[in-house]
Amino acid sequence: MKKNIFFAMILAMVTFALTSCGDKDSEGKSRFTYYPLLELEGDATFVVAKGSTYQDPGYKATLNGEDVSSKVTVSSNVNTSKSGVYTVVYSIMNDDGISANAKRKVVVLDLNNAVEGFYLNQASGNRVYNGNTLAYGKNFEILILGNDDGSYTVDDLFGGWYCQRAGYGTNYAMGGVIVIGDDGSVSCQGSKVPGWGDSLDDFYGTYDAATKTFNVVAVYNGNTMFFNQTWVKE
Repeated sequence: MKKNIFFAMILAMVTFALTSCGDKDSEGKSRFTYYPLLELEGDATFVVAKGSTYQDPGYKATLNGEDVSSKVTVSSNVNTSKSGVYTVVYSIMNDDGISANAKRKVVVLDLNNAVEGFYLNQASGNRVYNGNTLAYGKNFEILILGNDDGSYTVDDLFGGWYCQRAGYGTNYAMGGVIVIGDDGSVSCQGSKVPGWGDSLDDFYGTYDAATKTFNVVAVYNGNTMFFNQTWVKE
């Protein structure tokens, strides 16, 4: 899927009326600046198997109708030997210093780890706040990545309530680390939401390995909010 970073080429015309020193030849002359157009080939989020080789889906850059893809600078921190979320940054600049930039998110997943992967927090879940219940209403995606010590990092223990449902953005996702016991019990080793700088009061639940489903509760805001969630692996 081709993503347009700039939806159209913008043509900016700057007119200089230079009258100093009696330079009549430059009066009324115009100079054109063409803005670069940068497009990604493939999806903006790309999934790679752990241990494999990342092959970039590609990109295309044009300037005044000319293909200048060879002038694009690409930087990446992708490490396919470790599960995680990485970023590839693409940029190009014209002669006037005007740039076009794009980013691709690369998710490295261990396909041999049954827990690791993308989950959907089900719409049927809810938040109970001071006795008032409000449903999630939609399925929201969360990502679970394995750590080297057997624990798992979850990108949002709120299940998308604030960052997706409320539209606050990723700073309001409650990132955290969970542990799954031999009996399927789920507990939390630590959590934090960057936007508010605080953490959960409690987090507990169960994991069903047969259905790859979590049923968990996140307790927040001085034990006044309970986020009742069901995460089903995609």
